[in-house]
Amino acid sequence: MFNFDIPRYEKVVNDAIALRTAIEAAVDKVCAEGYSNLFFIGCGGTYAHTLPMKYWLDTTSAKIEMHPVIAKEFVSMGHKRFTKDSVCIFSSRSGNTKEIVEAARFCKEAGARTIVYVSNDNTPICDYADYKVCSFAEDDCLCEAIYTFQIMLLGRFLKNAGEFDQYDRMMTEYEQLTPYLIKGKELYEERCREMAEKHKDMDYVMVVGSGMLWGEAYDYAMCILEEMQWIRTKSIHAAEFFHGTLELLEKDVPMIMLYGEDETEPMMDRVKAFASHITQDINIFDTSEVELPFSEPLFRKIVSPLVVYAITERLSCHLEKVRNHPLTTRRYYRQFDY
Repeated sequence: MFNFDIPRYEKVVNDAIALRTAIEAAVDKVCAEGYSNLFFIGCGGTYAHTLPMKYWLDTTSAKIEMHPVIAKEFVSMGHKRFTKDSVCIFSSRSGNTKEIVEAARFCKEAGARTIVYVSNDNTPICDYADYKVCSFAEDDCLCEAIYTFQIMLLGRFLKNAGEFDQYDRMMTEYEQLTPYLIKGKELYEERCREMAEKHKDMDYVMVVGSGMLWGEAYDYAMCILEEMQWIRTKSIHAAEFFHGTLELLEKDVPMIMLYGEDETEPMMDRVKAFASHITQDINIFDTSEVELPFSEPLFRKIVSPLVVYAITERLSCHLEKVRNHPLTTRRYYRQFDY
């Protein structure tokens, strides 16, 4: 695979999986002490990655209250469900994103408990972590680490609430995940190479997702195509496509569709059926094509955002090459104070 270091990737994902014991210990202590609700707090990509956790919880739990919030807005608005009994969950690669550090400080000063995943230890956010887990990751493999943290954490909360009896079996199977993700990347490698070559000069693209993958549509549009490639992009929820954005679809507008394995698949099929009458440029990433080590459809649903991130990374990598635009190049982001 182009520009892909398998041993490096294996280490990043396996190191994240190895955090299970520490994550479980933190969750068990919080549950023993008692809590009122969970706040998953992020910005940009780290906010987008909390949205699948909300969907998972909303479709499986009647006991746990969870709020995914944007860090700066959360601090500004004064959320009425937030109290000292809330548990606040953060993920960060750098550990120094201003909005994340500010929100973590805000939570600590209010007396709430914080659980933090960070890729770079001894960074500012660590000062506000009651429970910290750390494993190294960089942008191209960061989501595998973040999703592993969040899936283990939320799964443990659900188990302790008596709502996920299959947790231990899923985690045992999850330990075998890494080689399957690599095979998924291999499956999409040639498709993504061709897709990147065909679309290297595109100036606008629609990214459609729903359910467990709405957060990934939001993330891929904003954090990859817009931030890292400077391509004008619209992230669209499949259920909302017919309430505005459909009017911008033309025969030369490319569409990326992210298919997961949850209850919203008919929404995606409806968009695809409509769009196929207008454009033939529909590019599908479908997690059901990827072999995984799981014995239950629910487990596949839970990991689908991680899987779709792993396979769309191949498109990102090839776009970087054919557009001669490094994924690390920025004009404004973190280039100066703003």
